[in-house]
Amino acid sequence: MRNASESATRRMEMPATKEHGATSEVAGTRYSVKVRDVMTTEVVTVGPKAAFGEMVDALLEHDISGLPVVDAQGALVGIVTEADLIAKEAYTGEGRRRHLGMLRDLLRGHDTSWVKKAAARVAADVMTTTVDTVPPDEDVTVAARRMLDGRHKRLPVCARGRLVGIVSRHDLLKPFHRSDAQIEADLRDLLAEPLRVPEEHKAAASVSQGVVTLRGTTRFPSDIGVLVAVVSRVPGVIAVDNCLRAREQEADPATASLHDPRDP
Repeated sequence: MRNASESATRRMEMPATKEHGATSEVAGTRYSVKVRDVMTTEVVTVGPKAAFGEMVDALLEHDISGLPVVDAQGALVGIVTEADLIAKEAYTGEGRRRHLGMLRDLLRGHDTSWVKKAAARVAADVMTTTVDTVPPDEDVTVAARRMLDGRHKRLPVCARGRLVGIVSRHDLLKPFHRSDAQIEADLRDLLAEPLRVPEEHKAAASVSQGVVTLRGTTRFPSDIGVLVAVVSRVPGVIAVDNCLRAREQEADPATASLHDPRDP
């Protein structure tokens, strides 16, 4: 990169919280994967004064599509993407040519902010300052929905106002990168934990290509839905095929308890 003082690959330090790592333990904890478990902490960043060429170099050298912009204290102030930078290619030229490009976009209802970005020379002028972020303790399911809703390829991870990592679509696939044996081991522990599953169940789970098949019985019909919901939250589970049946009918179907044992 052209100016090492303005851009760097930084290892973002997590604030003092839980131990960094998977959160699929059974006792007293919901089965879930947090953003901190899958995010990248080796983040390539630039400062607000990073030059245009330096940003291009960083994207190409590290094979990434976005650069968080941070100030001297590590606070996120914006993000620069490939789209921001290629505006210079799309709107090059001076005078009449550039003005015609802006007029054409106005008539077509296009965003003319790209013309301003095309004239930018440093990160502060080209970056997007309204940035969607996620906290490190966010469930990956929530982060995934935010990515899809906002059509983001990545989301900066911030804690206490500072950038601590970045999570990409690729990172969100990591919870599914587990063997059937690993998933089955978690399921065996889960089904044996009375605080996590309905009482008096006689269910067993098998796994094939991430798809869980539940066989056996529960005491009441309402227990089946609870058991399926708990199993579906185990990291790596793609789907649950339910072959369970109830041994008894609810004492009063109109007032049958739907208590989820995962809740306190």
